[in-house]
Amino acid sequence: MGPRITVSPAHRYGAAAGHRWPVEVGPSPGELLSSWLHRLAHANGVPPRYFGAILGAPGENWSARLDRHLPEASRRLLLDHTSLSPEELDSLSLDPDPLAPLRLPLRALPQSAGTSNAQSCWLQFCPTCLAEDETAYFRRSWTLAKRVSCFHHGCRLRDRCPPCGQGLTPFRWDRIVPQQYCAFCDAHLGKPTGPTSPGIRRLERLIDDLLRLHIAGNAPDEGKSLPKMLTMSPVPFGATRSSISRLSHDFRHAFFRRLTEGQFRREDDRSGSPGELWVRLADAAPNHKGLVGPFAMQLARSVGVQRPSSVMKPDLVALLRAATRLQADRQFHGQGRAASYGTDASDKPDSPASASCSGSGRSRKLSSPKAARKVSVVTKV
Repeated sequence: MGPRITVSPAHRYGAAAGHRWPVEVGPSPGELLSSWLHRLAHANGVPPRYFGAILGAPGENWSARLDRHLPEASRRLLLDHTSLSPEELDSLSLDPDPLAPLRLPLRALPQSAGTSNAQSCWLQFCPTCLAEDETAYFRRSWTLAKRVSCFHHGCRLRDRCPPCGQGLTPFRWDRIVPQQYCAFCDAHLGKPTGPTSPGIRRLERLIDDLLRLHIAGNAPDEGKSLPKMLTMSPVPFGATRSSISRLSHDFRHAFFRRLTEGQFRREDDRSGSPGELWVRLADAAPNHKGLVGPFAMQLARSVGVQRPSSVMKPDLVALLRAATRLQADRQFHGQGRAASYGTDASDKPDSPASASCSGSGRSRKLSSPKAARKVSVVTKV
């Protein structure tokens, strides 16, 4: 009988990887925390339904709840078992969230929204994005009620599986299945949608840029909140009115279409008419490009940025950040601290204004708490 051989891979793996899980999964640009968690569970051979219990967050919609609030115990566990930095992990979460009033609400049983084509679902998606992604993932911007189209492809979003009509529930999979498949009927979610009208896209861009401007210029607890004003401004729903965040994608898209086609007037106060704010936005949308262009030019000159070419679209997010830094520099001029902004995370190149940013609200402490709130909020819209 030959020599006895003992194999101990667990010990060798533990020495090399420590407490980390076997497979590393890096977050994608603008990815939602729950989306990354589903991919992390899938890569490490754990069905999403059971991964919530590992994180100390069991329940039917565990990952969607973590999007809105990540408990410190769960946060620490993820930091200990993955290579993500605290800044990277925090950037995936929706907390803190200056756009919270405009987020699609999370229901106790998200799939129950599938019983009515009027009720909102907690998450939308672009089928073309999911089909083109190397590894499909869900974006943070898809949780906003003000969005009805994909800024990248110009097509309509969906909030339900086309074959079965159910809302998205990737957290309920009890098998190792990628999240771009319906958890009810196994259908792929990549069936393409039709294009959105140019008028609707202009209205969405206007609302998006106004929210960025509002957030850049206001602390979360200062003055009136534009997200709250949009949420409180009524939307026609049959013979009554509703909040935009409570309506399904189909109803919101139809409302935006009627707005941009001029079917409502400001002086119309009937029960089936929208709030005046929506009509004013629709009236301003056609001139949005002309309004943003001069603003961007003037702001670029004030911060010493080279005047952009007439064929290039202004990067509004970068300009807003530059304005924030300029204000902070002026505030701390003479104290020897203005130069600290040159190494801040917000100086890194940004994605276009139409994309979701992926900065963190907890990344670093700036010289001024108020300046810190403004910079971090802009990077996390």
